[in-house]
Amino acid sequence: MNQAKTPLLTGLLLLLFYIPALAQTGRITGKVWNTETNAPVPGASVVLEGRQGGVSTDVDGQFFLTAERGKWYTLTVSGVGLVTRRLDSVTVNANATPLNVLVTTNQKSLQQVVVSTSIRRASVASLYSIQKNSSAISDGISADIIRRSPDKNTGDVLKRVSGASIQDNKFVIIRGINERYNVAMLNNAPLPSTEADKKAFAFNILPSSLVDNLTIYKAATPDLPGDFSGGAVKVQTKDFPSQPISELSVSLGINSKTTGKNFYKGQPNGKYDGLGYLDNSRLIPGPYYRQRGAEFINNTADYKREVTKMFPNTFGFQAARQSLPAISLQYTGGNTRLLSNGRKLGAIFSLGYGNGRAVSDRNRDEYDVNRTFQEGYTTANYEDKANLSALLSLAYSYGRSKIAWKTVYYNEFVKTLAQRKGYSEVNDPNFFYSRSVNNEVSQNGLVHSVVEGTHKPGNGWAIDWMGGVGYTYRNQPDQKILSFKSADNVDAGYSLSLSTENSPAIRTAGRIYSFLGEWIYDGGFSVSKTFKLGEQVQKWQFGSLNVYRDRSVNVSALGYAGLGDKGVTIAESKEISFGTLFTPDNIDRYDLTVANIANNSTDYTANALLNAGYMMLDNRFSEKLKATWGLRVERYRQKLNAQNKTPIDVENTDLLPSLLLTYALSNRTNLRLSGSRAVNRPEFRELASYAVYDYDNNLSVTGNPGLKRAQNTNADLRFEFFPQSGEILSASLFYKYFTDPIEQTNLGNNNLGYDNADNAYVYGAEIEVRKKLDFTGSDWLSHLTVYTNAAYIKGGVQFNGQNLKSPMQGQSPYLINAGLLYVPENESWSMNVLYNRIGPRLQFRGVRGGFNIFENPRNVLDVQVSKKLLKDKLELKLTLSDLLAQPFRWYYKYDPSTTHIGYDQAKDAIIRSFTFGTTATIGLRYNF
Repeated sequence: MNQAKTPLLTGLLLLLFYIPALAQTGRITGKVWNTETNAPVPGASVVLEGRQGGVSTDVDGQFFLTAERGKWYTLTVSGVGLVTRRLDSVTVNANATPLNVLVTTNQKSLQQVVVSTSIRRASVASLYSIQKNSSAISDGISADIIRRSPDKNTGDVLKRVSGASIQDNKFVIIRGINERYNVAMLNNAPLPSTEADKKAFAFNILPSSLVDNLTIYKAATPDLPGDFSGGAVKVQTKDFPSQPISELSVSLGINSKTTGKNFYKGQPNGKYDGLGYLDNSRLIPGPYYRQRGAEFINNTADYKREVTKMFPNTFGFQAARQSLPAISLQYTGGNTRLLSNGRKLGAIFSLGYGNGRAVSDRNRDEYDVNRTFQEGYTTANYEDKANLSALLSLAYSYGRSKIAWKTVYYNEFVKTLAQRKGYSEVNDPNFFYSRSVNNEVSQNGLVHSVVEGTHKPGNGWAIDWMGGVGYTYRNQPDQKILSFKSADNVDAGYSLSLSTENSPAIRTAGRIYSFLGEWIYDGGFSVSKTFKLGEQVQKWQFGSLNVYRDRSVNVSALGYAGLGDKGVTIAESKEISFGTLFTPDNIDRYDLTVANIANNSTDYTANALLNAGYMMLDNRFSEKLKATWGLRVERYRQKLNAQNKTPIDVENTDLLPSLLLTYALSNRTNLRLSGSRAVNRPEFRELASYAVYDYDNNLSVTGNPGLKRAQNTNADLRFEFFPQSGEILSASLFYKYFTDPIEQTNLGNNNLGYDNADNAYVYGAEIEVRKKLDFTGSDWLSHLTVYTNAAYIKGGVQFNGQNLKSPMQGQSPYLINAGLLYVPENESWSMNVLYNRIGPRLQFRGVRGGFNIFENPRNVLDVQVSKKLLKDKLELKLTLSDLLAQPFRWYYKYDPSTTHIGYDQAKDAIIRSFTFGTTATIGLRYNF
């Protein structure tokens, strides 16, 4: 190794794993912002009066000063052409949020101007300015609010943002619209989906302690990705920790339906299941894999029987020990090392592991057009889960430049056993009972690494660039389904009926091997120039984003069948059961083979290339009026090649203009008007025409190679008022018109698909209130913050030339978030109460005889209480999640013409119901 590099690598390792404790001194940190440009100020001089020396702000306007603990200082910020700013009563506080110091341009450059204020008043003013002067319609949360809250991950934080809600504790829903219309960004890089089959990012993998701020953009600007019309969620992580971080979090979760209850596990038990990784025990045997598909059936009967015996007989299950509490561990560390000549080296890293179980009882019923019961199933579902997450950020700042490397890793492993009992009256009086078992594992995750740089050479120029690579995967090897049926008299016993090898049935006796991997490469840049026209500051910006995706998918679906001409029926007995049916002896005895199920099998490769460029102007016409406008151009080419299918090759170029006008009614009040164009493109899975059987919901999902991209027009009108620090009152009106919106459809007969509607429109209103109760004069109430946000959404859809009175697929008519946050003056403890309700959501649109399927609303109530101990080094947290534990329910809406989409017991039918129970989590977080 090069000897010159050895000290640098050694120092980097020390930085990562050794965090110094400063006994007599500490740090005063912050950022300097220009109120006219709403941008950080690099190169400003920051001095503590009475102490020799000072520092210059870096490329992000950030400064670090070393000072004695327990002393009070006056901080002065100055620079060429800037009004000098003095802040009184500044001191070192290990828990303090970095200062935001506001400066303005000195219009009278020959005369010195000094403005003095207190640190508290400066913090209040900075929050007003940063939010008020933003050139976007957005809602967000700063590090200060995050620090005061008990939120553990970014998914928890998102629950507090206006118009946003979280589904499955990780996916964000904005303005009640389907998650497909959202985009996620980490710093300046678009994030790949954590879900292989849909566009969604799991925000629960990002620790809240690493978040500097979080913003949801609800109106497009040219510098944002063009494929969102719901919201763009941008998470900005810390590059340079203001204080050393060394934090260990441990939590135990107790669930009312799982902890201490009986549990069952399927087979096999892989060597690495507990860690969340697959071994080779579930792989398809080589002799079949090499001839998978239509080739295998052409072999001799003896050969097919012998290969069939190579498949492990792992259809069985066994009782496991009763469930222990779920456990979660996470360590977060980091520091900023101050080097000579104003250079800095920052590092933040986080490593988390979780392991737990979930038990749920699920009901699935089916009804005909007359609401007559046809069949029903009760399923006991047992899930064993493990996840591993990691984040690493390294940043180096020098002069007016910064370079950072950031990597996110997430791996989730779920092992599922489902035991089902069913009853059918479809062919009454020849009804039957059934018993079946589903045994599957899934491992999915992502790794995404990006290098980014910021350079501000001076004279108003700024250059940003990024380049990244990522990999997403979803592997589901050897999902096994086995079903026995009985005639109308259960005492007659159960049996298994297998067809011939030309028509095996996946729902009767099937094995599915599914592997998906996708590489993502992205890169982009932006260049901006700030200048003045007259007395007003203007900004011109242009840039580009390029993303390439390369996917490979292999799905082999097999069914057991008889080698004879008429199939075979096998009666259940002591020797023939779920775990003993497919032994080598029974394969010979009943003359069995595995056979390919063509409709559920596929091999496909796909790629997509996005080339985007934009030009944007931020024009200020007066102190009150400004416009942010420009044009984004996106060229997108998508290819998909599947075995024995017609290749898909689609290319589109979209012009996406946007305009945002902002008028300042007062120093604390804005009125904003926005218009923009956006697109929404089909995912690879939606285009691939093979069918996937969803055992949990007893549905098959098939792609549609004829899908077109959707285009939409957006308009927003927003009023916003910032009373004081940490408070907001806002009200918005919005309208969206979609051409060819992509919807998931219910085709009837338990089949789902995808299709383009002709057009759709959505309009609504949104309000947000976040208010401290300090105006009451009560000492207790002065520390209480009330916050609520709500959205009301209406709309309509035209599908196949017919105007429908139902909402868009995935849309809810209303959304309510509310909460109470109590934090005393010393911040030694806090209490947070959260409430959430989403209106009836159209899960799947009924077409071709299928019914509309809606999800019933649920009232969700969470309570969190935290207490700091040992001089704030230890935090104890108690969280009660989903206290009401109301069931998740789907229902058929029989009358498509009705405008009442809520559940009507007299007219509708509940087809799916389950609950996960209430969870109590005890957490400990220790700061070393």
